[in-house]
Amino acid sequence: MSKRLVYEVVYDEIKRRIEQGQWKVGERIPTIEEIAAELKVGVSSVREAVRILGKQKILLVEQGRGTFVSDQLPEQADRYLAVLEHSSWLQLTETRLIIEPELAALAAERATDEQRERIVQAAELMQKKVLSRQSFLREDMKFHEEIAEASQNEILANTLRMLGDVLLDSRRQTMRIPGMDDKAAAYHLLIAMAIKHRDVEQARELMRLHISDMQRELQSGLIQ
Repeated sequence: MSKRLVYEVVYDEIKRRIEQGQWKVGERIPTIEEIAAELKVGVSSVREAVRILGKQKILLVEQGRGTFVSDQLPEQADRYLAVLEHSSWLQLTETRLIIEPELAALAAERATDEQRERIVQAAELMQKKVLSRQSFLREDMKFHEEIAEASQNEILANTLRMLGDVLLDSRRQTMRIPGMDDKAAAYHLLIAMAIKHRDVEQARELMRLHISDMQRELQSGLIQ
């Protein structure tokens, strides 16, 4: 498993304190600066963790008042938070399953030689980093961005770009699934080869299988 980013550690710590009742439902939590000082991390890492928790409706950020634990959470929040987190990623995966196989198919059909080479390079570099257990987040994101650009469909590509922020957040969830990093790297290389060789149907099907695989793992985690 790849080394976790600092904001992921902060995210988990904030969520742990809520789950264990250290920060109670409806209560204002310390400021970003105070949390950063206590955890000995950068303010930007705390801000990123708070932003994600805000999107998930676990925290409520109120201008001029501070950040509060959502008053919509039940008193026993641990199981609820796990379900909420999984559900947001499942909805994202459903969206990706609609968009990304077609982006891969269009890239296989329309990409320039230079774009095909960049897609292959991103997949190969990701695989090297996975094998050496280095962080590969940048290469993972770049792979999907390159495919979107190579589709030559600006509306579809922009739709994926709008999901970019959420896609980045979702990596912290899938990186926890045992074996998922290796499978993702293998899928990326196969998809890249299909695009390189202009195999439209193979590119579409491999991307569908890749995202469906993640969807199954997330659904499995949700019902455990």
